Amino acid sequence: MTDVQLVLSGPVTPQRSDAALLAWLQALKRVRAERHLVVTGARDVSAAAREAAVAAGVDVVAELVPGALTLHGRVDDLPSPRALAVLAAGASADQPVTVVPTWPRDDAARCGAVHPTAPDAVRRADSLDAALAAAAAEGVEALHVPGTLVVPGGATGATPPPPGPQPPYGHPAAIPGTSLHRLLSQTGLGHPVPADETARPFLTVITRTQGTRLLCLEEALTCLAAQTVRDLELVVVAHRVAPDDLVAVRASLATLPDWLQERTTVVEVERAGRSAPLNDALDVARGRYVAVLDDDDLVTPTWVETFADLERSAPGTVLRAATLRQDVVRTQVTVAGRRETAAGPVGQAHLGWPSEFSMVDHLVDNATPFMAIALPRGIVVDLGERFDEDLDTTEDWDLLLRAAGVAGVTGSPEPTSVYRIWSADEGSRSAHEADTWQRGHERVRHRLADRVVLLDGAEAQRLVDARVELAAEVAEKHRIAALNEQAAADLRMVNEAVVALRAELADATVARDEARARARLAERHVGEDQATSPLQAHSQAGDDAGDTSTSRWTFRRRR
Repeated sequence: MTDVQLVLSGPVTPQRSDAALLAWLQALKRVRAERHLVVTGARDVSAAAREAAVAAGVDVVAELVPGALTLHGRVDDLPSPRALAVLAAGASADQPVTVVPTWPRDDAARCGAVHPTAPDAVRRADSLDAALAAAAAEGVEALHVPGTLVVPGGATGATPPPPGPQPPYGHPAAIPGTSLHRLLSQTGLGHPVPADETARPFLTVITRTQGTRLLCLEEALTCLAAQTVRDLELVVVAHRVAPDDLVAVRASLATLPDWLQERTTVVEVERAGRSAPLNDALDVARGRYVAVLDDDDLVTPTWVETFADLERSAPGTVLRAATLRQDVVRTQVTVAGRRETAAGPVGQAHLGWPSEFSMVDHLVDNATPFMAIALPRGIVVDLGERFDEDLDTTEDWDLLLRAAGVAGVTGSPEPTSVYRIWSADEGSRSAHEADTWQRGHERVRHRLADRVVLLDGAEAQRLVDARVELAAEVAEKHRIAALNEQAAADLRMVNEAVVALRAELADATVARDEARARARLAERHVGEDQATSPLQAHSQAGDDAGDTSTSRWTFRRRR
């Protein structure tokens, strides 16, 4: 590979400069080439950053290196650990400008690659925006590399302030905001008080991986590194991962910021089933809440912050935020000699599920992707709820119903995650047959039939409204059915009348034909009479004439 230079531009505060440069250097280490770091603008590179560059085998230079493949980025943006490697591998002579897309609807953070064969004006640009503008002027197309995300801020962001007082947690009956606690209060029964006051992180994030989508895993990890609220811990569950892939997974975790590495636990699981890694992760989870972020999904930098705000408003309830849907196809890219599976986007991400939670609707089918919810610790520890390991699908819906039916749900309509829907060659929807999904749905509904589900006033009113609407629809159907029956009866009467009229018409037609036949016969008879009368008259006349001549003759003889 040709030489590669990383050009960083954009404003950066002094206290963030070193952290930003170190994050980029860490990513640049993944590129196999002679590497150079170019920092544009009036900015000095600190001694610590220079030492890190030397340790990474990167030369820090002040000017652009002629003939090098140029990678662009904003100094205060955090790249995915493999973003630069993907860009370097993806840029080619016929793709002179390649841009890594950012979070949906966010145009602030991008990074791109300019191939050495690009026009001079493009190669000499000191920022990605300038390179794109020059490319447009030169008629050079800018392409997008699928499956890589750059999240604004991230590990280079300032450490958030410490959280406030810890909200209560524990058994749902002991937390005032839960449905069970309110039911006990309404009935005058006593309820327990939270007994566990152990200081805990707010959120335990569980990430399942099989080590086969390393690029996607690193995207998910990058999203976690970019969180605006860091009151979390990460449990990565390596589920039946091959030894070489496990090494690669651990290497990816080693690229995380120090603060997140210190809070990361790796759990290796060999049991089969989608729920096995989740249950093993629950056994080591310390957070007041638990959320699942699989290795092929993405979350915004405010994902944890949104959950934390919801906990403060209603501790102990299930927390939920809206989710975007992104259809993706499996795309193969080569990174450092290794074939990687990337998620190639198809179309734009869009709101794919209701932004508000309805327990009534969820009794029928699931409308909440996995990463959109955070489950309270009381459900897992105090009630002992677990993921059903006999389910090959719908394990998230199953546990959500059990939790929501006791604790209730508090939601936010703001999308904070992207659920990737894979095409037919990837993902759980294609890995399991339709009858497997059907069996999962039947098992969830069968379990639900044996449980008591609590509905708050709003959900009860929703059920009443649905019942009234259904009654109105049924009444309308009955009214339409009655009209149809009357119309059918009227139609039968009309048909009977038509049949009678047709019979009468047929009889009339027969009578008319008979009359016409008689008339024709009569006409023939009359014609025959008229034809024979002159002959008879002539014959009679002849007879009369004979008689006269004879008489005359007789008379003559007598004279």
